[in-house]
Amino acid sequence: MRTYLWLPIILLSLFACKDKKKLTGNQHVEADEFFNAYNDIKLPFTVSDTNMKQLSDTNTISYTIFTQFISDTILNNPFGKDRKFVIHPIGKFGEKEKETYFITLVTGKADTAIYLSVYDKNKVMANMPLVISNNDERVATATIDKKLSISINREWTINNDIFYNRIIYAYNNVGLFTTVLTETNEDRRAEKTLSNPLDTFPKKYKYSGDYVKGNKNIVSVRDGRNPDEYLFFVYFESGSEGETCGGELRGTMKMVSEKAAIYQGEGDPCKLDFSFTSSQVKVKETGSCGNYRGIKCFFNDTYTRKKEIKAASKKNKT
Repeated sequence: MRTYLWLPIILLSLFACKDKKKLTGNQHVEADEFFNAYNDIKLPFTVSDTNMKQLSDTNTISYTIFTQFISDTILNNPFGKDRKFVIHPIGKFGEKEKETYFITLVTGKADTAIYLSVYDKNKVMANMPLVISNNDERVATATIDKKLSISINREWTINNDIFYNRIIYAYNNVGLFTTVLTETNEDRRAEKTLSNPLDTFPKKYKYSGDYVKGNKNIVSVRDGRNPDEYLFFVYFESGSEGETCGGELRGTMKMVSEKAAIYQGEGDPCKLDFSFTSSQVKVKETGSCGNYRGIKCFFNDTYTRKKEIKAASKKNKT
């Protein structure tokens, strides 16, 4: 059974009730005004992709004011270039005379995300997404405990077996979130036959289809919510017999040009670039995707598009 979904979801009781000034418009505001938009909350704090919208209330921060303090680039995952969203200050916590942590909810028409930012030494030092909405069957949950450890969990079911992946992060004094621990019960080489989890998904868009190399290496691409978004599944094995190294990753890529797309990991440094032609896709690992592959191989290869087998048309009877 799921190991962390039993946690109570009484989210609104975490926050102290007090009047706050809404930070709307394009004016410059002082740091104190920005910080006061965030209520103090008590740890532990837990949120999942199934309930994060429940955190929002009527308080908002305009994009112009928000980006005076927190880098705009964090919003690229998952919003890309889209800036039509609403920013909600959720809460802040920390230790006296040390860094302060801020939690922000951003809701768009199609995507929703929870971000964590750390203010230290009179400026924001680090940002990371905690939970991002997705349209797959994996449940994502983030928890911050009283020791300020940040745990990001993903859980999914395959053939009635429950799998999980957990990464624990901590903020260090040089302004970075570092990985403290990675745990998973997923054995990518346990199954002898390759099962494509996207096999039955629609493939009407330009680049949707299966791209293969050999018998076991595949990039499966399927339609996303619009023509600028695709679901993908990558599985590969490399190396000689007895020393095989492989990897597996499923996610959503977003087109950044006519022939190029990017996948950016949720709350970890994994990033993949996809370059398409009419007959191939080239995959290049541009971030650290070590949580999804062996230590001696990478998501770097070129795959050829598999021809679709069209159903034979019935001849008209004469």
